[in-house]
Amino acid sequence: MDFSAEKIQTMKNGARLITFCAPHLNTVSLSVLLPFEPYETPGAEHLIEHLFFERAGERRAEQINAEMTSRGSEIMGFTSSQAMCFSFTCRKEVFVDQLSLLYAMLSQREYGQEEMDKVLPVIRNEIFEYEFYDVRSCEILRELWFDKRYCESVLGNAKELEKLRRSEIDAVRKKLFNEEMCLFLAGSFSELQLRAVEETFGRMPLCRLERSPAREGKRETKPINRWGRGRELQALVTYHVERASKELKMAAHWLRSGLFDGLDAAFFKFFDENGFQFYSVDGNYTIRGDELVFSYLAHIQRAKRKDFKNLIGRFEDAAAETDFLSLVRPYLYDNLPLLADNPERLCSHYIDTWSDFSAPVTLSEEADFCKNFTNESLAACWRELTSSLRRVFLIGR
Repeated sequence: MDFSAEKIQTMKNGARLITFCAPHLNTVSLSVLLPFEPYETPGAEHLIEHLFFERAGERRAEQINAEMTSRGSEIMGFTSSQAMCFSFTCRKEVFVDQLSLLYAMLSQREYGQEEMDKVLPVIRNEIFEYEFYDVRSCEILRELWFDKRYCESVLGNAKELEKLRRSEIDAVRKKLFNEEMCLFLAGSFSELQLRAVEETFGRMPLCRLERSPAREGKRETKPINRWGRGRELQALVTYHVERASKELKMAAHWLRSGLFDGLDAAFFKFFDENGFQFYSVDGNYTIRGDELVFSYLAHIQRAKRKDFKNLIGRFEDAAAETDFLSLVRPYLYDNLPLLADNPERLCSHYIDTWSDFSAPVTLSEEADFCKNFTNESLAACWRELTSSLRRVFLIGR
């Protein structure tokens, strides 16, 4: 693949910008990623994400929504445990106007009680929905981190958020705009539109992001946990690496895809041969700094829990023989050119890669690294995972 259309630069304020120009398209995508150090009150950053959609200068939420609708483009936002992100995709003709709106939202500094009264009920409803549905596997995965900064829900606690003072909210908002900010721009943008990005977000005053040491807590390392009640169980198997290498971080997506994606993946083949017919399995991984948690989640019957547990080790050995390149390379390497034709998906890919490395990674860098993967090197990465701390959770319905 020719990567000459991809550029990476440092803007005047220190923020990093990756661009991929595809002039033959009609759309443009922009993502603004704001890394942060989790605040001592969980959910503070998520609260501010909602506030950004409530006011942009003289415009209030109704005018902001009407302006987006008039352009046929919606600005989307999300908050994770280590970053906040805003993205939009639009026709190239309306890009500068949509960019100006997003900049006005994110540069807004003052919020009154009116905005708080609108945002807090929405957050309370999100917390209710999260707690209402069965999300125990998500909670377990969140609580596994040895670095306790990442163990709290990004939604926080509604009562604690209501106690936040305006000065605290302003302090958290300011820390979002730091020199580790990254922007991703893809599609049919012009030089004039690129300059508009540089003159808005590229000139925004940024502070330094002060990284605090990891907060260590009690480590739960029992191999078997949470035996559930009832006849139906979710079996969650996790592997926890404390000091993951660049190779292992880059390989994690390949391993997840080869082992769990599609009925020809290693997981389905092995367990089908051993009496378990799974319709689906949720294979996943998450990286926080140099900690990596790799996992898979499947539904089993309680009567078969011992059989399943006894097969875990055998699956680990069998999976090391997976023909990863034939299963994975066509999707994750050969299909990289497809990203160039889909600006929204490309920006999403940049964000996902940033989440793994806490730094911007170009497609060129990724392709150059991954071209050296072999079945043997990927099997070695898998063995590194399976030799790390393994835990099994059986969760009752």
